[in-house]
Amino acid sequence: MKTRILSLALIAVFAISVTAMAQQPERKKRTPEQREMMAKRFDREKARSNDFFTEEQQAKLKELRLESAKEIQPLRNELNELRAKQQTLSTAEKADMKAIEGNIEKMADVQAEIQKIRAAQHQEIRSMLSDEQRIKFDEMRKGRDRDFDREPTGRDRFKHGA
Repeated sequence: MKTRILSLALIAVFAISVTAMAQQPERKKRTPEQREMMAKRFDREKARSNDFFTEEQQAKLKELRLESAKEIQPLRNELNELRAKQQTLSTAEKADMKAIEGNIEKMADVQAEIQKIRAAQHQEIRSMLSDEQRIKFDEMRKGRDRDFDREPTGRDRFKHGA
């Protein structure tokens, strides 16, 4: 009788653990094929941009990217610190909602500042292009934005709540 109860308990524990493991989220590691595909896409985009911009424009672009990276890096560092603080605040024994909300506001302000720098850089790039280049540049941007707005695939449907 005791062995029967023990074996039933073990089966129940095993069934619960298998169910729990099946519901764990997917790992975010990319397969070698996915990495290769992303590298090819990056190379295509880089080659296209090399054909798209003149040498003078490429030099100016490099300078612009460096300037904006120098402005954005301290903001990213601050944002990472605020995210860590948010984790600490939200997991405290007694959560201080005012502190959490204040931290969220600070995070939003830093993110807005980063977006402003990127928007200014984008407009500066557009200003140095010819009319024909500007049209193509805007079309390339639409294509990239479309990739981010895509419908979730079967693999990541649970991540998006679909």
